[in-house]
Amino acid sequence: MSIKNNSGFTAVEIITVMVVMGIISAFVIGRAMEDEPVLIAQEEVLKVHLRYAQSRGMNSNDNYGIQTDGNSYWLFRVSGTNRVNFPGEQSDHIDLAALGLSLSLSDGGNIVSFDSKGIPYTDHAGTLQAEDRTLTLSSGSANESIIITQNTGFIQ
Repeated sequence: MSIKNNSGFTAVEIITVMVVMGIISAFVIGRAMEDEPVLIAQEEVLKVHLRYAQSRGMNSNDNYGIQTDGNSYWLFRVSGTNRVNFPGEQSDHIDLAALGLSLSLSDGGNIVSFDSKGIPYTDHAGTLQAEDRTLTLSSGSANESIIITQNTGFIQ
């Protein structure tokens, strides 16, 4: 009577796992070696803040949005002078200049607001976005972009 030992891994399985780990490692190391980690981190923070403004607009009868002066940005309700703090923030604005960053919009504007349906606007008066808008966060020559899709308000 012969008993086979079927435990363990085959060479093909081991090589496959090593190849997959190599690909994942290359991606993670490549992303970690970016020249501007503060820029990348703040891009994600800005996306969260935009989604928060959109969510607040969708859950109220007032438009909520973000306004920028290029060196900072803030959350507002109805108008840019009615500032609202972001959750967990002590100040009523996010100081990008202190991080060595600046913010601009592709159409030269300075406002992104959202209504009760999450639709994006270009001002306080409710002017619909005519096309997708790009917010560019810059640090020296490095840039990261966020696109807000017209009509749907999808933030990517």
